[in-house]
Amino acid sequence: MSEWVIDARGGVCEQCDREYRSRSSHWARNQDCTYPDPEDDYTDIIRGCLLSDGSLDNPNDGPPALRIASMRRAHIEWIHEQLGWLSRGITRDDSGAYRLRTLSHPVFGRYWTWMDGPPAEGWTLSRPIARCWYACDGGLEWPGTSTRPRAQWTITDDAKRAACKRVLREQDYDPMEWERRLALSFDETECFLEWLGEPTPGSGYKWTLDRDEYERRRDLVGSVQ
Repeated sequence: MSEWVIDARGGVCEQCDREYRSRSSHWARNQDCTYPDPEDDYTDIIRGCLLSDGSLDNPNDGPPALRIASMRRAHIEWIHEQLGWLSRGITRDDSGAYRLRTLSHPVFGRYWTWMDGPPAEGWTLSRPIARCWYACDGGLEWPGTSTRPRAQWTITDDAKRAACKRVLREQDYDPMEWERRLALSFDETECFLEWLGEPTPGSGYKWTLDRDEYERRRDLVGSVQ
């Protein structure tokens, strides 16, 4: 059984000043109101989620909604904040996973094709997309006896892996690929993390280049959920 950690479902409609329990249902049923267009900034966070573990569904045959989950509360709360009014909130299930679902909105219909893999053209790896993607699915590894880490992602879907490799190359990186994984060289990893900027909440350990500190901070994140 799930419990709400953040419940953003109810409110007052800014278009008609009426209270609602479900914003998307209110817009769909009220002839005086329409679905507002999300701000351009939301495009990057949506794409970042879909590059990682995000998915779309429309169980009621209406506009689709975005879902994404994490074991890191601070991380999923950061995504909730980035999605703004599109987020319905966060629940926590019996396994301890935090699950975010957006409201149903026609904007997500543009991304149905991403469920079969990101398109081969029409988008680039902006810094906000990369920050979300790395915070969700990326990480550091220290191969062999190396004292320097490399950024890596495990991407089991062939089409998604090919698309991610392409957009990394467009940013002048030369990703390595093996066993359904992508990785950057030691030097490129440091450049990549510098390009991303400040760590996102709940994912700071992924920006830590010292192995002992990385593991300490990673374990600390897991212990405070």
